[in-house]
Amino acid sequence: MKKTTRQYLSRQSMLTNDYEIFHYADKALDRVSLHHHDFYECYFFISGDATYIIEGKTYSLRSGDIILINSKELHQAIINDKEVPYERIVLWLNPAFLSSLSTEVSDLKRCFEDEKRENVIRTNLESQQIVKSILGKLLSLEEYSGMGHDLLYRAYITELLITLNNILFYNHDKINIEIEKSNLIEEIIQYINSHLDEDIKIDDLSTHFYLSKFHLLREFKKHSGTTIHKYIIQKKLILAKELILKGTPITQVYEECGFGDYSNFFRAFKNEYGVTPKQFFELMNRP
Repeated sequence: MKKTTRQYLSRQSMLTNDYEIFHYADKALDRVSLHHHDFYECYFFISGDATYIIEGKTYSLRSGDIILINSKELHQAIINDKEVPYERIVLWLNPAFLSSLSTEVSDLKRCFEDEKRENVIRTNLESQQIVKSILGKLLSLEEYSGMGHDLLYRAYITELLITLNNILFYNHDKINIEIEKSNLIEEIIQYINSHLDEDIKIDDLSTHFYLSKFHLLREFKKHSGTTIHKYIIQKKLILAKELILKGTPITQVYEECGFGDYSNFFRAFKNEYGVTPKQFFELMNRP
């Protein structure tokens, strides 16, 4: 595959309607904060010394690992040794675009949305090379504008997603991955995600899980990479964006996301995304 690496871009929003692809090879990359996207992310790890945190679980990456992240999952890359080149291919996919490529029989979004899916896939060398080859063909389209460009990227992405779904759900060659996690923190995260419409207080979580507040705060930060307060706010805001895009009145959204009042919601949204809820709606609905 031709080397087409580019400088790392810190933006976390798509500029195109269907997909974007990047081939990065960085040294001395600054810490990437815990974040989420309004799109799906497929990440092929090539080299480096890195771990990945996804929803409170930590994965030590090996060359050839494939990471699949949906629009609701908070995640963060941790670069352990900045002197080792951190190389990966990152593909961003619009969920609506994948829906347009799917059929009633073959839902290409399944590898991102199925409850039994895994976030990190480790498979045999043959499957790794197939995935890397398809990503290479997509990267090559960055320099191609000839006949069929509009068809080729659809064909390549369809092929890629069929391959990934087959590996994830029907391939017995997957290799088990050691995941550093806490069953307690996993339960707390599940509880938070199922009570986002409520005013979730840390004291109430401490009581519910029979933990001291100090122990709760320390363990959550240790396993998730963020504070429990920030995690709750980020998850509520992800839900808020979904509701706004579905057409829920903004003055009603804050109640359905468990914010105490509109001013708290407005301030949190603006601080997190740099735009007001109304501006977000207008930006996402531009023709």
